[in-house]
Amino acid sequence: MEQVTGRPLSPVVRYAMVVPMALGAVYAALLLTLASSHTAALFAWTMSPVSATLIGAGYAGSCAMLWLCGARAKEWTHARVSVLSSSLFMLLMLAAILLDHGTLHLRGGELFAVSAAFGWLGVHLVAPLVGAVALGAQFFGRGRGPGARGGEPERPGAMPWWIALPTFCSGLFLTVVGVLLFVSPGWAARHWPWAVSPLDVRVLAAFGLTFGAAMLGTVREGELRRVNHGMVAMVVTGLLGLIGLVRCADQVRWSSVGAWCMVAVLMLFLGMGLAGLGLAAVLPEALPPTPRAPSATPSTGAGNPA
Repeated sequence: MEQVTGRPLSPVVRYAMVVPMALGAVYAALLLTLASSHTAALFAWTMSPVSATLIGAGYAGSCAMLWLCGARAKEWTHARVSVLSSSLFMLLMLAAILLDHGTLHLRGGELFAVSAAFGWLGVHLVAPLVGAVALGAQFFGRGRGPGARGGEPERPGAMPWWIALPTFCSGLFLTVVGVLLFVSPGWAARHWPWAVSPLDVRVLAAFGLTFGAAMLGTVREGELRRVNHGMVAMVVTGLLGLIGLVRCADQVRWSSVGAWCMVAVLMLFLGMGLAGLGLAAVLPEALPPTPRAPSATPSTGAGNPA
């Protein structure tokens, strides 16, 4: 069990934010993975089995991350990237739903699918409000460890460049591509290597953008152990995504460059996640913070003894 030296993770964040998001991710991951061919009858909108499998892999990774965060993180610094990246994803999902609400089963269809659509919309409308309250409790509530300065333990020094550089470049790439696909999904949907709707593209882009932002946050944190939960999410998402592509290989247009780009992104998730977990296990717990030059203090006596 980790020793709490800084601001602890607020119970409001843990039980009003992390646990509900983990339960929602479990529902989406199981349904989209096990019933990927039946989204027209069981899910909030209809999508191809390939999209369902990949989105389900993303939710499975999120579930693993949030479960570990809720069960193991005692300190805010060890949950910060996971919680903030999940909050970003919820906001992106809300924007995607509102922009493409016509794709949802809101106007008719199977009873379960219509119920799922209204539930999906309702949850994403309420989640940002709950998240704002929970984060407010975290940032402005009381509770600080005895060794923390202003509630925050001293940030470790910068990561070695051979860790920080590939992490930063990968995060920047995923963030930029995610933003472009999220803003303009129509063109991408027309050239996608399997049948997708603009909403499918936006949801996949939201996952990529969120993972990218989390990688950038990892570089800022300066310590891999603080983002172990996110690295587990990358491994789960990459592995299940690759398995899903193999399962649905007959529905993918493999002559398209986009299909191999998707394989490369999933392999990036898997490789970066495994490398990060391995390095976190073998590297020292934290590089020492950069020492600061002591400030000169004026002498108070006329003649100090030598």
